[in-house]
This record gives sequence, C-alpha cells and structure tokens, in this order.
Amino acid sequence: MKVKDRTYLAEAPKEGEVTFLSWIHGLRVTKDGLTIKLRDVSGVKEFKAVRGLEKLKLSKESLILIRGFKKGDELTVKEVKVLVRAPPKLPLDPERPEPDKVEDFVKYSYLTIRSPKYVKVFKAQQYVLKYIRDFLYERGFTELLSPLISPCSDPGLRGAKKLRTSFYGRTYELMSSVIMFKQTAVASLEKIFFVARNVREEPKENLSTGRHLCEFTQVDVEWAFADMWDAIKLGEELITYVIERFVDERKDLLKEFDRDLEVPKRPFKIISYDDAVRELAKVGIETPKGKELTFEGEAKLPELYGGPVWITMYPKETRGFYYIEDGERRGYNRDFNLLLPEGQGEVIDGGEREYRYEEIVRRIKGMGEDPATYSWFLELAKVGIPPSSGFGLGVERFTKYILGLKYIWEAAPFPKVPGIVPSP
Repeated sequence: MKVKDRTYLAEAPKEGEVTFLSWIHGLRVTKDGLTIKLRDVSGVKEFKAVRGLEKLKLSKESLILIRGFKKGDELTVKEVKVLVRAPPKLPLDPERPEPDKVEDFVKYSYLTIRSPKYVKVFKAQQYVLKYIRDFLYERGFTELLSPLISPCSDPGLRGAKKLRTSFYGRTYELMSSVIMFKQTAVASLEKIFFVARNVREEPKENLSTGRHLCEFTQVDVEWAFADMWDAIKLGEELITYVIERFVDERKDLLKEFDRDLEVPKRPFKIISYDDAVRELAKVGIETPKGKELTFEGEAKLPELYGGPVWITMYPKETRGFYYIEDGERRGYNRDFNLLLPEGQGEVIDGGEREYRYEEIVRRIKGMGEDPATYSWFLELAKVGIPPSSGFGLGVERFTKYILGLKYIWEAAPFPKVPGIVPSP
C-alpha cells in the first residue's frame, strides 16, 4: 500500500505533521496516558502520552496508518486506520524473543524475524556475504548457482543423515554438500564458488552444541591446480578480509551487539590432527580413536592457542572419499578445518581433492558405499577432472562469531534445528 508523504520513524526529527505506516511494537498504559512503540523498516520509535488512540482497542503487531502532529516524543493523532488487526495474544512477543527457549524461537520464527535485534542480525549477514563475494570476485573466482537435488550427495556428514525425495520415479538426494559439483565445475572455470544451501538431518543431541543447523548456507570454494596450502592461505585471507571490513565499515552494528571484535593476526596457528589429539588429552579431553575431534575439543583448541587454529591431516577414515591421501603419511588426508575462538569451533572445512578414477572408486568402497550410487561422478572421473583444492565456509556460524551471538539459530531467519519440529 502506498502512503503519500509517508514519514519513516527514524527520519522524522522535525516538529509538525507526520504520517506513519507502522506496526505496533509495544503498548503500555501509564498514569500519563498511552505509551506506544511504532516499528517500520527504519527502526522503532516510542511515543509517550499519545492522544487520540484511547478509544481504539489496539493490539501489538497490528499495522496502523497514523496521521497527526509530533512534538518531541509526544504524538497527537488526527487520523488512524487499522489496516491489519493482530489478535490480542501472540504465541511469541517480537519485542522480546528469547533464543534460550529454542522450541518457541524456531516454531514462531515468522514472528522472531520482526524483532529489531534480528533485523540487525540479517542486515549484518548481508554485509558478511557481500564482503565474501567482493573478496572472491577480486581474486578471479566465478560464482555459480548451486543445485538442490542430485542422485548422490556428500556421504561424509559426521553422523548426520541425508534426506531424499522422488524425482520422476527416481530417488534423488537433497543437497548435503556440493563437493562433487565443485570438482566438476573447475574443469572449465578453474576458480569457482557457490553460495549453497545444504540440508541434513543432524542427530538430535547436536542441538546442545548451539552451533548446528539442519538447513544451512555454505560458501563453497574450489580452485583447480591448487594444493591444500594454497586453499589454507586463501581461507585465512578471506576470514581476515571480511572481519577487517566489518570492523572498519560496520561499527554501528558491532555497537548494537556490544561486540568488541578484533581482526585476527595472521598467520594462524597450524597443527596436525595427531598433535591436536595429544594436546587435548593433556587437558582431559579424549578423542575417540579414528574419529573426528569432539565438539568440545574443537571449542577448546583455539582457547589453548589464543586464536584461530588450522587442524590438518585427518585420518582418512574420518572423512569423505573425495579427499586425497597424503603421499608421505599413508592413512592421512591432505585436508584441514579452521577452528575459531570463543567456543565457536569449526567454520571452514576443506582440503585437496582426489581426482583419479581408480582411487575414487577405492575410497568409496573403503567407506562401505556402493560405487554405483555415484555413477555420474565416476563417469566424469573417467573423462577426467583436474586436481583441485577448496573449502566450505559456514555463513551462519561466521555470522554468529562476528556478532558474538549465543546460538546459531539466531543467525538464520527461519532456522531448522536438530530434533525440533514442526517449524516454518
């Protein structure tokens, strides 16, 4: 609906006649009269001792058109129309959403997104994505549109399950990772990335970590003819670039979240998986033999080293078939994870890719998988794919870290979290 001469709340400093098309964000009756908070895309404005609304039965989250006169924080109403009347009781109050109450937060995310706090979160996330894209574009990477379904997807999901759908009578998988498509694309474009949506059914117990989503976004980067050290350097430069730009250009948002964000110093610490296991054991954190580091261990290592930490050379049985085995340390991959401090844990996962047909088949069989499941990718491997390296960066986790949020579901507008249904 168009409103002639509409005044946005945050842009109405002048005394005099105003027109607001706004949501009622808050209502309170005091001895001095009605206090009302109005909300629009520009923010929230509170008016005290409002005259002209006393007889209307207004409710929070109703959409109203007000014409009147403003003097300071007082508003005298000349005309008011209720365009959308909300019920008197809401299942969740957008004025005070509580992320600790995760079931309500997720179930009523269609109301949570109206909260001014989360409006700021998603504006911040927009800048995170912009800076990531700027960095990659400047370095010659081409952005591709990501697929949503495929006959096969990533099997290396750390205990999560893949979801499936029927497609013209055939079973297809919802995309849990675009790894095979990345290897496919660099055969022509050499340096590519996707901003890819991924879906996985995480174990219910992963809800307790506060950093797992079942539907999430990854910036998936792949670089033909690069090795793992090229990819590590690229990932490190990307992380520091984004944080540096955010600190320089978005001080307003950091202030809103009372966030004292520092640009991490490069180079980041690099340790092997075996060294990480030994260091964690010294502080009483055991790693199950032949398994990835525990979530507790991933959170602890940056604390031990005082900043971001790269973990390299994971045992090959802990990871997907698409990593290449190290030529000097048999049984270990040429791969890596980046762990961020403050309990964040893993934010980047990647490595050097296996590209040889016979070795891919061997690795698939070694995982107990049927090579026929990956028929299209194996057909491609017979034709030939280049050696490459790359990584995936979790956008919601990175947003959580930059703003200092407590839970990852605060960094997703319509979060799907382990074990909680139904949700939008």
